[in-house]
Amino acid sequence: MRSLIHSFQWYKVALTASLALVHPSADAQTWQRTTEPNDPSPLKWSLVNQTTDLKNQGTPKSAPVPQWKAVEPAEVIHAETESETSDSDVVVVDLPSGTTFANDRALWRDDQWHPQISNTVPIGFGPKGVMANIGISGIDCTASGICTQPEDWDDYQRQLEEFGEAQADIALGFGDAEKLFGITLTGSFEETNLPIGDRNTNEDKNILSNYYLGVDLSRNIGPDTAVRVGVKNWIDVKECGLDCGFPKSAYGVISQRFRLNPNQNSWFPNAYLTAGMGNGEFRPLDEQVRSSIAAQRSAGCSTYGYLADKPCNSDTLRRAVLDAANYGQLTPIGAAAIEVYPGLNAIGEWSGRNLNLGFSVRPFEDFGLVFTSMWNNLLQNCDYGCKVDVPDYPEGAPIPDNMTTERAVWSFRLSLDMKF
Repeated sequence: MRSLIHSFQWYKVALTASLALVHPSADAQTWQRTTEPNDPSPLKWSLVNQTTDLKNQGTPKSAPVPQWKAVEPAEVIHAETESETSDSDVVVVDLPSGTTFANDRALWRDDQWHPQISNTVPIGFGPKGVMANIGISGIDCTASGICTQPEDWDDYQRQLEEFGEAQADIALGFGDAEKLFGITLTGSFEETNLPIGDRNTNEDKNILSNYYLGVDLSRNIGPDTAVRVGVKNWIDVKECGLDCGFPKSAYGVISQRFRLNPNQNSWFPNAYLTAGMGNGEFRPLDEQVRSSIAAQRSAGCSTYGYLADKPCNSDTLRRAVLDAANYGQLTPIGAAAIEVYPGLNAIGEWSGRNLNLGFSVRPFEDFGLVFTSMWNNLLQNCDYGCKVDVPDYPEGAPIPDNMTTERAVWSFRLSLDMKF
Protein backbone atom coordinates (compact mmCIF):
# COMPACT_ATOMS: atom_id res chain seq x y z
CA MET A 1 0.00 0.00 0.00
CA ARG A 2 2.83 2.39 0.89
CA SER A 3 4.44 1.69 -2.46
CA LEU A 4 1.23 2.62 -4.27
CA ILE A 5 0.94 6.00 -2.52
CA HIS A 6 4.57 6.78 -3.25
CA SER A 7 4.12 6.06 -6.95
CA PHE A 8 1.03 8.31 -7.08
CA GLN A 9 2.93 11.28 -5.63
CA TRP A 10 5.70 11.06 -8.21
CA TYR A 11 3.07 10.81 -10.93
CA LYS A 12 1.47 14.04 -9.67
CA VAL A 13 4.81 15.88 -9.69
CA ALA A 14 5.57 14.73 -13.24
CA LEU A 15 2.11 15.76 -14.47
CA THR A 16 2.41 19.27 -12.96
CA ALA A 17 5.82 19.81 -14.55
CA SER A 18 4.50 18.70 -17.96
CA LEU A 19 1.54 21.09 -17.77
CA ALA A 20 3.85 23.96 -16.86
CA LEU A 21 5.87 23.35 -20.02
CA VAL A 22 2.88 22.87 -22.29
CA HIS A 23 0.70 25.79 -20.96
CA PRO A 24 2.86 28.85 -20.21
CA SER A 25 1.42 31.85 -18.31
CA ALA A 26 -0.47 34.41 -20.36
CA ASP A 27 1.65 37.17 -18.84
CA ALA A 28 4.93 35.47 -19.60
CA GLN A 29 7.20 36.63 -22.46
CA THR A 30 9.47 34.44 -24.52
CA TRP A 31 12.95 35.88 -25.18
CA GLN A 32 15.42 34.90 -27.87
CA ARG A 33 18.87 36.16 -28.83
CA THR A 34 18.99 38.56 -31.79
CA THR A 35 21.74 40.10 -33.81
CA GLU A 36 23.21 43.22 -32.13
CA PRO A 37 22.22 46.35 -34.13
CA ASN A 38 24.82 48.75 -35.53
CA ASP A 39 23.47 51.63 -33.43
CA PRO A 40 22.21 50.05 -30.20
CA SER A 41 20.05 52.04 -27.84
CA PRO A 42 19.15 51.27 -24.23
CA LEU A 43 15.79 49.78 -23.40
CA LYS A 44 13.05 52.32 -22.69
CA TRP A 45 10.10 51.40 -20.53
CA SER A 46 6.70 53.02 -20.04
CA LEU A 47 3.78 52.25 -17.75
CA VAL A 48 0.86 51.09 -19.93
CA ASN A 49 -1.71 49.78 -17.43
CA GLN A 50 -2.25 48.56 -13.93
CA THR A 51 -3.72 45.15 -13.05
CA THR A 52 -4.53 43.39 -9.86
CA ASP A 53 -3.01 40.10 -8.80
CA LEU A 54 -6.04 37.79 -9.21
CA LYS A 55 -4.63 35.24 -6.82
CA ASN A 56 -4.63 37.78 -3.99
CA GLN A 57 -7.79 39.67 -5.02
CA GLY A 58 -10.05 40.31 -2.08
CA THR A 59 -7.29 39.70 0.45
CA PRO A 60 -5.77 42.43 2.62
CA LYS A 61 -2.47 42.10 0.78
CA SER A 62 -3.86 42.78 -2.73
CA ALA A 63 -2.15 45.71 -4.54
CA PRO A 64 -1.84 47.04 -8.09
CA VAL A 65 0.92 45.43 -10.09
CA PRO A 66 2.42 47.62 -12.85
CA GLN A 67 2.88 45.94 -16.20
CA TRP A 68 5.58 47.20 -18.56
CA LYS A 69 6.20 46.88 -22.25
CA ALA A 70 9.06 47.95 -24.50
CA VAL A 71 8.68 51.30 -26.31
CA GLU A 72 10.23 52.12 -29.64
CA PRO A 73 13.15 54.58 -29.31
CA ALA A 74 11.62 56.96 -31.86
CA GLU A 75 8.54 57.40 -29.68
CA VAL A 76 10.65 58.30 -26.67
CA ILE A 77 12.70 60.84 -28.61
CA HIS A 78 9.51 62.39 -29.96
CA ALA A 79 8.06 62.75 -26.45
CA GLU A 80 11.26 64.28 -25.07
CA THR A 81 11.47 66.76 -27.94
CA GLU A 82 8.00 68.10 -27.17
CA SER A 83 8.91 68.84 -23.54
CA GLU A 84 12.18 70.62 -24.26
CA THR A 85 12.38 74.45 -24.32
CA SER A 86 14.86 76.20 -26.56
CA ASP A 87 17.10 78.97 -25.26
CA SER A 88 15.35 81.51 -27.47
CA ASP A 89 12.06 80.82 -25.66
CA VAL A 90 13.47 81.63 -22.21
CA VAL A 91 11.69 84.68 -20.75
CA VAL A 92 13.83 87.02 -18.65
CA VAL A 93 11.74 89.03 -16.20
CA ASP A 94 13.17 92.43 -15.15
CA LEU A 95 12.65 93.30 -11.52
CA PRO A 96 10.48 96.42 -11.18
CA SER A 97 12.29 99.66 -10.40
CA GLY A 98 11.69 101.11 -6.96
CA THR A 99 10.49 104.41 -5.51
CA THR A 100 12.23 107.64 -6.52
CA PHE A 101 13.72 109.89 -3.82
CA ALA A 102 15.90 113.00 -3.82
CA ASN A 103 17.71 115.30 -1.44
CA ASP A 104 18.06 118.50 -3.44
CA ARG A 105 18.21 117.97 -7.23
CA ALA A 106 19.90 114.60 -7.90
CA LEU A 107 17.68 111.50 -7.66
CA TRP A 108 18.11 108.39 -5.51
CA ARG A 109 16.55 105.13 -6.66
CA ASP A 110 17.39 101.41 -6.53
CA ASP A 111 20.36 102.01 -4.20
CA GLN A 112 22.20 104.45 -6.46
CA TRP A 113 22.29 108.13 -7.38
CA HIS A 114 20.90 109.42 -10.67
CA PRO A 115 21.46 112.75 -12.47
CA GLN A 116 19.40 115.89 -11.92
CA ILE A 117 16.04 116.40 -13.61
CA SER A 118 16.13 120.21 -13.26
CA ASN A 119 18.60 122.93 -12.38
CA THR A 120 16.98 126.09 -10.98
CA VAL A 121 13.47 124.66 -10.57
CA PRO A 122 12.88 122.66 -7.34
CA ILE A 123 11.64 119.06 -7.68
CA GLY A 124 8.96 117.20 -5.75
CA PHE A 125 10.85 114.05 -4.70
CA GLY A 126 12.06 114.05 -1.10
CA PRO A 127 14.65 112.25 1.02
CA LYS A 128 14.64 108.79 2.60
CA GLY A 129 16.86 108.31 5.61
CA VAL A 130 19.73 110.77 5.88
CA MET A 131 21.04 112.35 2.69
CA ALA A 132 23.57 115.12 2.16
CA ASN A 133 25.25 116.92 -0.70
CA ILE A 134 27.84 119.60 -1.18
CA GLY A 135 28.20 121.48 -4.44
CA ILE A 136 29.61 124.42 -6.27
CA SER A 137 27.86 126.29 -9.05
CA GLY A 138 28.89 129.07 -11.37
CA ILE A 139 27.53 131.35 -14.07
CA ASP A 140 29.57 133.13 -16.71
CA CYS A 141 27.66 136.44 -16.54
CA THR A 142 25.38 138.04 -13.92
CA ALA A 143 23.51 141.29 -13.33
CA SER A 144 26.76 142.97 -12.31
CA GLY A 145 27.41 143.86 -15.95
CA ILE A 146 26.11 143.69 -19.50
CA CYS A 147 26.46 140.21 -20.98
CA THR A 148 27.47 140.94 -24.57
CA GLN A 149 28.29 138.53 -27.35
CA PRO A 150 32.07 137.99 -26.96
CA GLU A 151 34.25 138.83 -29.94
CA ASP A 152 36.82 136.15 -29.14
CA TRP A 153 38.03 133.89 -26.36
CA ASP A 154 39.94 136.70 -24.65
CA ASP A 155 36.81 138.84 -24.58
CA TYR A 156 34.85 135.96 -23.07
CA GLN A 157 37.50 135.51 -20.36
CA ARG A 158 37.29 139.23 -19.58
CA GLN A 159 33.51 139.00 -19.13
CA LEU A 160 33.93 135.90 -17.00
CA GLU A 161 36.36 137.67 -14.68
CA GLU A 162 34.26 140.85 -14.46
CA PHE A 163 30.72 139.51 -14.40
CA GLY A 164 30.95 135.80 -13.60
CA GLU A 165 29.98 134.49 -10.20
CA ALA A 166 30.34 131.29 -8.19
CA GLN A 167 28.72 130.04 -5.03
CA ALA A 168 28.86 127.00 -2.80
CA ASP A 169 25.79 125.19 -1.53
CA ILE A 170 24.92 122.34 0.80
CA ALA A 171 21.78 120.33 1.51
CA LEU A 172 20.89 117.98 4.36
CA GLY A 173 17.79 115.80 4.05
CA PHE A 174 16.24 113.43 6.55
CA GLY A 175 12.96 111.62 7.24
CA ASP A 176 11.00 109.33 4.94
CA ALA A 177 9.09 111.06 2.16
CA GLU A 178 7.41 107.76 1.24
CA LYS A 179 5.92 106.79 4.62
CA LEU A 180 5.55 110.18 6.33
CA PHE A 181 7.42 113.22 4.98
CA GLY A 182 10.95 114.41 4.31
CA ILE A 183 12.68 117.60 5.40
CA THR A 184 15.56 119.22 3.51
CA LEU A 185 17.69 122.05 4.87
CA THR A 186 19.63 124.05 2.28
CA GLY A 187 22.46 126.53 2.54
CA SER A 188 23.91 128.89 -0.07
CA PHE A 189 27.16 130.77 0.34
CA GLU A 190 27.54 133.93 -1.75
CA GLU A 191 30.74 134.00 -3.78
CA THR A 192 33.85 132.29 -2.45
CA ASN A 193 37.16 133.56 -1.24
CA LEU A 194 38.86 132.11 -4.31
CA PRO A 195 40.43 134.77 -6.54
CA ILE A 196 38.89 134.99 -10.03
CA GLY A 197 41.06 137.16 -12.25
CA ASP A 198 41.40 140.49 -10.48
CA ARG A 199 38.45 139.77 -8.19
CA ASN A 200 38.69 138.78 -4.53
CA THR A 201 42.46 139.30 -4.48
CA ASN A 202 42.20 141.85 -1.66
CA GLU A 203 39.13 140.39 0.03
CA ASP A 204 39.33 139.31 3.67
CA LYS A 205 35.91 137.62 3.66
CA ASN A 206 35.54 133.85 3.79
CA ILE A 207 32.88 131.42 2.71
CA LEU A 208 30.90 132.03 5.92
CA SER A 209 30.82 135.81 5.55
CA ASN A 210 27.49 135.73 3.69
CA TYR A 211 25.20 132.71 3.67
CA TYR A 212 21.52 131.90 3.32
CA LEU A 213 19.43 129.07 4.76
CA GLY A 214 16.29 127.49 3.36
CA VAL A 215 13.94 124.64 4.24
CA ASP A 216 11.36 122.54 2.44
CA LEU A 217 8.91 119.73 3.14
CA SER A 218 8.33 116.85 0.72
CA ARG A 219 5.94 113.91 0.42
CA ASN A 220 5.81 111.04 -2.04
CA ILE A 221 2.40 110.08 -3.43
CA GLY A 222 3.17 106.58 -4.65
CA PRO A 223 6.51 105.43 -6.07
CA ASP A 224 6.59 107.85 -9.03
CA THR A 225 4.84 111.03 -7.80
CA ALA A 226 5.89 113.54 -5.15
CA VAL A 227 5.20 117.09 -3.95
CA ARG A 228 7.44 119.64 -2.26
CA VAL A 229 6.87 123.07 -0.71
CA GLY A 230 9.54 125.32 0.73
CA VAL A 231 11.33 128.62 1.03
CA LYS A 232 14.71 129.34 -0.52
CA ASN A 233 17.06 131.77 1.30
CA TRP A 234 14.56 132.04 4.17
CA ILE A 235 17.20 133.19 6.68
CA ASP A 236 20.21 135.29 5.66
CA VAL A 237 23.39 135.96 7.60
CA LYS A 238 25.33 138.74 5.90
CA GLU A 239 28.34 140.87 6.67
CA CYS A 240 27.72 142.84 3.48
CA GLY A 241 24.61 144.50 4.89
CA LEU A 242 22.59 146.25 2.18
CA ASP A 243 25.27 145.79 -0.45
CA CYS A 244 24.33 142.21 -1.33
CA GLY A 245 21.57 139.71 -0.96
CA PHE A 246 19.76 136.78 -2.52
CA PRO A 247 15.97 137.02 -2.92
CA LYS A 248 13.72 134.99 -0.64
CA SER A 249 11.61 132.67 -2.77
CA ALA A 250 8.65 130.46 -1.85
CA TYR A 251 7.59 127.58 -4.09
CA GLY A 252 5.42 124.51 -4.42
CA VAL A 253 5.94 121.81 -7.06
CA ILE A 254 4.80 118.33 -8.03
CA SER A 255 7.01 115.88 -9.93
CA GLN A 256 6.02 112.79 -11.90
CA ARG A 257 8.17 109.96 -13.22
CA PHE A 258 7.06 108.16 -16.39
CA ARG A 259 8.45 104.64 -16.88
CA LEU A 260 9.06 104.36 -20.60
CA ASN A 261 10.86 101.01 -20.62
CA PRO A 262 10.65 98.10 -18.14
CA ASN A 263 14.34 97.46 -18.80
CA GLN A 264 15.95 100.23 -16.77
CA ASN A 265 19.37 99.53 -18.30
CA SER A 266 18.28 100.40 -21.83
CA TRP A 267 17.95 103.62 -23.82
CA PHE A 268 15.27 106.11 -22.72
CA PRO A 269 14.00 104.21 -19.66
CA ASN A 270 12.35 107.19 -17.89
CA ALA A 271 10.95 110.67 -18.37
CA TYR A 272 10.15 113.27 -15.72
CA LEU A 273 7.81 116.24 -15.49
CA THR A 274 7.75 118.92 -12.79
CA ALA A 275 5.20 121.73 -12.51
CA GLY A 276 4.42 124.31 -9.87
CA MET A 277 4.44 127.92 -8.76
CA GLY A 278 7.11 130.16 -7.30
CA ASN A 279 7.91 133.78 -6.51
CA GLY A 280 11.01 135.77 -5.59
CA GLU A 281 13.76 134.84 -8.04
CA PHE A 282 11.29 132.80 -10.12
CA ARG A 283 9.34 135.90 -11.24
CA PRO A 284 9.86 137.37 -14.73
CA LEU A 285 12.37 140.20 -14.87
CA ASP A 286 9.77 142.85 -15.75
CA GLU A 287 7.70 141.82 -12.71
CA GLN A 288 10.77 142.12 -10.48
CA VAL A 289 11.48 145.62 -11.81
CA ARG A 290 7.82 146.62 -11.39
CA SER A 291 7.90 145.48 -7.74
CA SER A 292 11.14 147.39 -7.16
CA ILE A 293 9.63 150.63 -8.52
CA ALA A 294 6.54 150.17 -6.31
CA ALA A 295 8.74 149.58 -3.23
CA GLN A 296 10.77 152.73 -3.95
CA ARG A 297 7.54 154.72 -4.15
CA SER A 298 6.34 153.28 -0.84
CA ALA A 299 9.67 154.22 0.78
CA GLY A 300 9.32 157.82 -0.44
CA CYS A 301 12.09 157.61 -3.02
CA SER A 302 11.76 159.26 -6.42
CA THR A 303 11.38 156.80 -9.27
CA TYR A 304 9.52 156.34 -12.54
CA GLY A 305 6.10 158.02 -12.30
CA TYR A 306 6.76 159.44 -8.84
CA LEU A 307 8.64 162.52 -7.61
CA ALA A 308 9.31 162.64 -3.86
CA ASP A 309 9.18 165.84 -1.86
CA LYS A 310 12.72 165.25 -0.69
CA PRO A 311 15.47 162.80 -1.63
CA CYS A 312 15.70 159.56 0.33
CA ASN A 313 19.04 158.35 1.61
CA SER A 314 20.92 155.53 -0.08
CA ASP A 315 20.21 153.00 2.69
CA THR A 316 16.46 153.57 2.39
CA LEU A 317 16.64 153.14 -1.37
CA ARG A 318 18.79 150.03 -1.14
CA ARG A 319 16.57 148.44 1.51
CA ALA A 320 13.50 149.06 -0.63
CA VAL A 321 15.15 147.39 -3.63
CA LEU A 322 16.24 144.34 -1.61
CA ASP A 323 12.82 143.94 0.01
CA ALA A 324 11.11 144.13 -3.38
CA ALA A 325 13.20 141.17 -4.57
CA ASN A 326 11.64 138.91 -1.91
CA TYR A 327 8.54 136.82 -2.52
CA GLY A 328 5.85 138.79 -4.40
CA GLN A 329 3.57 137.50 -7.12
CA LEU A 330 3.47 133.77 -7.88
CA THR A 331 4.41 132.65 -11.38
CA PRO A 332 4.37 129.23 -13.10
CA ILE A 333 7.58 127.20 -13.11
CA GLY A 334 8.34 123.76 -14.49
CA ALA A 335 10.87 121.31 -15.86
CA ALA A 336 10.95 118.28 -18.14
CA ALA A 337 13.72 115.72 -18.40
CA ILE A 338 14.32 112.50 -20.26
CA GLU A 339 16.79 109.82 -19.24
CA VAL A 340 18.69 109.27 -22.47
CA TYR A 341 20.66 106.41 -20.92
CA PRO A 342 21.25 105.47 -17.28
CA GLY A 343 23.51 108.22 -15.96
CA LEU A 344 22.61 110.88 -18.57
CA ASN A 345 19.56 113.18 -18.51
CA ALA A 346 18.55 115.86 -21.00
CA ILE A 347 16.84 118.79 -19.24
CA GLY A 348 14.54 121.60 -20.28
CA GLU A 349 13.06 124.00 -17.74
CA TRP A 350 11.02 127.16 -17.46
CA SER A 351 12.52 129.11 -14.57
CA GLY A 352 9.61 131.51 -14.40
CA ARG A 353 11.48 134.13 -16.39
CA ASN A 354 13.07 132.25 -19.30
CA LEU A 355 13.80 128.93 -21.00
CA ASN A 356 16.87 126.90 -20.03
CA LEU A 357 18.23 123.77 -21.72
CA GLY A 358 21.08 121.46 -20.77
CA PHE A 359 22.11 118.06 -19.49
CA SER A 360 23.09 116.31 -16.28
CA VAL A 361 25.50 113.39 -16.06
CA ARG A 362 26.55 110.97 -13.31
CA PRO A 363 29.89 109.59 -14.53
CA PHE A 364 30.29 106.80 -11.95
CA GLU A 365 27.52 104.30 -11.24
CA ASP A 366 28.45 103.70 -7.60
CA PHE A 367 29.55 107.25 -6.72
CA GLY A 368 27.21 110.21 -6.29
CA LEU A 369 29.18 112.76 -8.34
CA VAL A 370 26.82 114.72 -10.62
CA PHE A 371 27.72 117.41 -13.18
CA THR A 372 25.03 119.62 -14.72
CA SER A 373 25.51 122.09 -17.56
CA MET A 374 22.80 124.55 -18.66
CA TRP A 375 22.33 127.28 -21.26
CA ASN A 376 19.99 129.90 -19.84
CA ASN A 377 17.89 132.80 -21.16
CA LEU A 378 17.33 131.24 -24.56
CA LEU A 379 14.22 133.31 -25.34
CA GLN A 380 14.61 136.99 -26.17
CA ASN A 381 12.06 138.36 -23.74
CA CYS A 382 12.55 141.11 -21.13
CA ASP A 383 15.84 139.51 -20.10
CA TYR A 384 17.15 141.11 -23.30
CA GLY A 385 15.55 144.48 -22.48
CA CYS A 386 12.02 145.89 -22.59
CA LYS A 387 9.76 148.63 -21.21
CA VAL A 388 7.88 147.94 -17.98
CA ASP A 389 4.35 149.20 -17.48
CA VAL A 390 4.16 151.32 -14.30
CA PRO A 391 1.43 153.67 -13.03
CA ASP A 392 1.67 157.33 -14.06
CA TYR A 393 4.45 156.65 -16.55
CA PRO A 394 2.81 155.99 -19.94
CA GLU A 395 6.01 155.50 -21.93
CA GLY A 396 7.08 152.61 -19.70
CA ALA A 397 10.13 152.26 -17.50
CA PRO A 398 13.23 150.79 -19.14
CA ILE A 399 15.03 147.90 -17.49
CA PRO A 400 18.57 148.92 -16.46
CA ASP A 401 21.22 147.66 -18.87
CA ASN A 402 23.18 145.90 -16.15
CA MET A 403 20.18 143.62 -15.53
CA THR A 404 19.86 142.47 -19.13
CA THR A 405 21.82 140.23 -21.45
CA GLU A 406 22.59 140.15 -25.14
CA ARG A 407 23.34 136.43 -25.28
CA ALA A 408 22.54 133.11 -23.68
CA VAL A 409 24.20 132.63 -20.31
CA TRP A 410 26.05 129.42 -19.44
CA SER A 411 25.99 127.91 -15.96
CA PHE A 412 27.19 124.71 -14.32
CA ARG A 413 26.78 122.80 -11.09
CA LEU A 414 29.01 120.09 -9.64
CA SER A 415 27.70 118.20 -6.62
CA LEU A 416 28.70 115.25 -4.48
CA ASP A 417 25.64 113.43 -3.17
CA MET A 418 25.73 110.97 -0.28
CA LYS A 419 23.27 108.69 1.52
CA PHE A 420 23.81 107.38 5.04
